[in-house]
Amino acid sequence: MTFRSLLAAGLLSLAIGVAGQPVPPVDGAAIQARPVPAGARLVLDGTLAHPAWQTAPVHDQFIEKAPDTGGQPRHATRVRVLFDEQALWVGVESLDDAPDQIRAPLVRYDGVNRTQDFVVVYIDAIGLRQSAQFFRVNAAGSLADGMHTASDDSEDFSPDFDFDAATSRQPGGWTAVLRIPFASLRFAEPAAGAALPWRIMVGRRVPRAQFYLHTSVLIPREASSFIATLQPLDGVRLPEQHQFLTLRPSLTWRTQRSRDGAGPRQTDNAWDASLDLKWRPLAELVVDATLNPDFSQVAVDEPQLAGNTRFALFFPEKRPFFFESSDLLRSPTEALYTRSLTAPRWGLRSTWRGGRLAGTAMAIDDRGGGLVLLPGAYGTGAVAQPASRTLLARAQLADGPLQWGALAALRRYDGAGRNQVVGPELGWSIGGGWRARLQWLQSDTTAQPDAAGSGLTEGATRRGHLAHARLLYQGENRSEADLTLEDVGAGFRDDTGFIAQAGVRRAKGRVGTGWGNWGPFNEFWLNLEGERVTDRATGAVVLQDLTPGIWLTGAHNLEAWAYLHGLVRGTADMRPDAGRPLQRQRYLSAGLVVTPATWAPLLEADLKLGRLADVAGDLPRPGGQLELSLNTRLLPRLELEPRLGYGWLRQGGRALYAESAHQLLARWHFSATQSLRAIVRYTATERSGATLDQATTGSLTWAWRPSAGNVLYLGAARSREGVGTTRRVNEAFVKLQVDVDELRSRW
Repeated sequence: MTFRSLLAAGLLSLAIGVAGQPVPPVDGAAIQARPVPAGARLVLDGTLAHPAWQTAPVHDQFIEKAPDTGGQPRHATRVRVLFDEQALWVGVESLDDAPDQIRAPLVRYDGVNRTQDFVVVYIDAIGLRQSAQFFRVNAAGSLADGMHTASDDSEDFSPDFDFDAATSRQPGGWTAVLRIPFASLRFAEPAAGAALPWRIMVGRRVPRAQFYLHTSVLIPREASSFIATLQPLDGVRLPEQHQFLTLRPSLTWRTQRSRDGAGPRQTDNAWDASLDLKWRPLAELVVDATLNPDFSQVAVDEPQLAGNTRFALFFPEKRPFFFESSDLLRSPTEALYTRSLTAPRWGLRSTWRGGRLAGTAMAIDDRGGGLVLLPGAYGTGAVAQPASRTLLARAQLADGPLQWGALAALRRYDGAGRNQVVGPELGWSIGGGWRARLQWLQSDTTAQPDAAGSGLTEGATRRGHLAHARLLYQGENRSEADLTLEDVGAGFRDDTGFIAQAGVRRAKGRVGTGWGNWGPFNEFWLNLEGERVTDRATGAVVLQDLTPGIWLTGAHNLEAWAYLHGLVRGTADMRPDAGRPLQRQRYLSAGLVVTPATWAPLLEADLKLGRLADVAGDLPRPGGQLELSLNTRLLPRLELEPRLGYGWLRQGGRALYAESAHQLLARWHFSATQSLRAIVRYTATERSGATLDQATTGSLTWAWRPSAGNVLYLGAARSREGVGTTRRVNEAFVKLQVDVDELRSRW
């Protein structure tokens, strides 16, 4: 049986077996909000001692989401919601019969995760349940926030919203109070008879031997997303004044000393000023502007093994200008990738969020200096990025179970041509656990690689397309299916996106069935995954694989998986380049996530072992890849996180290729808003006994973050890189960002 027939038979059999009637939408009991009584003034002290809290109805109808969906929680949770002229106040009582077991470490901002006791509030002030802002606080008072997007059920922690929270411990558990300003929420002006109710959900994590998640409304297994059943939030009266203006200037000073080999030392001192502006003239409209945004705000990228690969690496965005309604930048494909805008001089953006229509448009003047990706069938090339000006827009229209959308991007390079991409998309919640997403993009490019292959120049127009279709099924009886079909023309290029492969046709699918409370496991799944990629020009196979595997969860935060590649001849094959033979791979890929102890809250491991493709050679070779990280809390305020990455290939019993990417991170938490971080990193690549590249870096940074708008960093770094002629760099920096409105209100 061929690869295609195996994959088609698996998908067809699952579709026949699980097709059913549409499940009606669930609308849980509403949470009632009450105004703060006239003359009362709430204090953010983490307690519900103020008499105003007694005027708010209590919602205590929580239900278990994990590990047993629909189960009755062992730990009671109570929620109250108040509001005043400026903000929502959410008070959460987390009762616990073993308060000494509450896990409450101090962590960095956005470091609140499932290994800690925390509460989270999801708010969809538009009411469509297509996206929701979330706000987390753990039992120690550490904060996290972000956006949840329903279309791909993803959580993005990059956006930072202005909100405050405080916690308090009691003999019977702990309480949390969150103050969420209306200025941080995105809502539409109520129209006569057209306004949808606000939506809310409160969740609570309780990590013990089992890791529990309780939610204020049932989330069925077959729900189209985690936020599909957000319940109504009734009683909120919006302030009459929706307008606000936020100014956040920042100033960065750097001094750098560098030396190449035995050459002369060079010293550079620089001052950089930047400004971020946010203005809401209407309830539905937000305008953002930025001048000279500091790219150093991008968090230190974690080391990745990338030597034995053909494709570019994706990194997350950290600049505030791109955070507004970040869900609008998530399309069915990676058609929008804001880190391709490397060093903007300025940017201007407007975002509209109405009852049914939402969209964002921006203009960016970019200095360039990064890389332009040149996707091909067998790998991703790159050339130096010139300065450019970019216009970018995306819009969405909600129409019941349908979500229509479109995007357009035009990038003009200085003296080097243009790249433009435009196309529609469609999301469809079919019912019965079925969903579909479709996208068509057409590109038109005159910015072509120059003769030297190092930069861009204006050339002949090349056109191409990307067609993407994805069908997903998630059943009540723990059955799942996922099929993706793509056709990408050889001339397609998206310079404001992250499309790393072109000139190919791809079919990718997965079918799975699972069991709950199966032996020692919370869940146990059998999966079959398949993928086939062919060269559109020749029909040659670029990649094909048919992979059986298992995935399971259990106590102590356990999540593990194992997949076998290459069991059947003709699968797990990979062609490194056109004209070269297929390399038949045969290997095990496995992974593990677990909490081994309270002092070691998170251990993560990924392993590949067997016969792997040698991208630079013509034969698969014995080898492997191992990536390991361990988060430890040897002292309550000390966080240590070693990360080890190692890849290798062997030939004739001897080492042919080796790659290392190691890092040690240490962080001392003075408080929930102040920390000292040290990082040491080492990377190296060797082949046939010769070192190809090598680098060591170290940094020390003190950070004080009293709020989202006020931040101070003091730091120093030292690096050494290169083989033969070594480049050494020492750097010190200071960065201060302030929120003008917040400082004015305090002083």
